[in-house]
Amino acid sequence: MFNLLKNKISNFVDAVSKKISGEKKEEAAQEEEKPLVKAQPVIIEKLVAKPVEKPIERPSVIEVKPTILTRIKGLVMPEVVIKEADVKSVIDDFELQLLEADVALPVAEFMKEDLRSKIIGKNIKYSGLSNFVRDSISSSLMDLLKQDAFDIFEFIKSRKKPVKILFLGPNGHGKTTTIAKFVHMLKKKGLTCVISASDTFRAAAIEQTSIHAERLGVTVIKHQYGADPAAVAFDAIKHAEAKGIDVVLIDTAGRQETDRNLIEQLKKISRVVNPDLKLFVVEGIVGNAVVEQVSQFNAAISLNGVVLTKVDCDAKGGTVISIKKATGVPVLYLGTGQGYDDLIPFSSDFIISRLMN
Repeated sequence: MFNLLKNKISNFVDAVSKKISGEKKEEAAQEEEKPLVKAQPVIIEKLVAKPVEKPIERPSVIEVKPTILTRIKGLVMPEVVIKEADVKSVIDDFELQLLEADVALPVAEFMKEDLRSKIIGKNIKYSGLSNFVRDSISSSLMDLLKQDAFDIFEFIKSRKKPVKILFLGPNGHGKTTTIAKFVHMLKKKGLTCVISASDTFRAAAIEQTSIHAERLGVTVIKHQYGADPAAVAFDAIKHAEAKGIDVVLIDTAGRQETDRNLIEQLKKISRVVNPDLKLFVVEGIVGNAVVEQVSQFNAAISLNGVVLTKVDCDAKGGTVISIKKATGVPVLYLGTGQGYDDLIPFSSDFIISRLMN
């Protein structure tokens, strides 16, 4: 009896084991038949079907949202009086876009108040409200950016030869490349040039200047590194006088407005050279820091103008507004790329179109 029961239990265990083993083999076979990337098409389909995220579009600076009362009045009356509530959103958005374009906060606040004074309380046709606000914004920007036209060729004609142009500014902001662009621009008008390699501090500065001079076919006057930069400029001027050269373009070492020793050195160069034109070269993408830099250098040697480089990298160009309003120093040229032709005279229309885009 015991043996019979034992055999039945053993047979039952064997049967169960075979069944489990068979199921595992069947599952394994099914797994082998499955493609390794069975789930991949689903994932790919989801990725393809996923909508592309678009950047949030900011409302236009001329998207006027008048109140309901003003809308009703506009339906029954020929003219409406603009209330602050009608244009509050557009004025606030205008200020925000100025700040996003690197306009200094005090300047942005000034322009906001100027715009408010131009539009609030004015009687206009309701249908022309948006155009009126747009024109007022353009007028506000134009008032701030307007300056006397500067023609460097007429300027050179009016001066005793050689005309001396001193370039200065922070290190790495494009002084040497800007000088090369000026040489290229002047040569196209038939003017002769010589470059003074007066950056005797920065490693490879003289070599960089020499390479540009060779490409442009002009002479470069240079000394050894560590030499007195004023002495280099003096020799370049004497060379120009002896050869009848029209323009001397003087490179200088990059320096910050906080380095008093280098600022004093710059003052010495200015005294020795007595330049006809002192141009501050600075990147247009450094933001509001440029305002303090221009202010300090202007206080040190009285700048004649600013050359704003890398404007092609700047989303808007609000730095120009900050410089104009905060320092009073005019922006004379804009660098728009790395090529020798990528230098344009300052244009208020160019800046306004970027700010209102």
